[in-house]
Amino acid sequence: MYDLIEHEETVNELLARYGVKFGIYKDNVFKEQLFPFDAIPRVIKK
Repeated sequence: MYDLIEHEETVNELLARYGVKFGIYKDNVFKEQLFPFDAIPRVIKK
């Protein structure tokens, strides 16, 4: 896991280079954003 943390910046650069994106609609406007990589996953409670 520590390897992922050390290489987080490199992974984000590769995601940007290869266009890994997602889209959202806000106020009837479509916006495309780069997919963020976080080495430590976020836990969202229900």
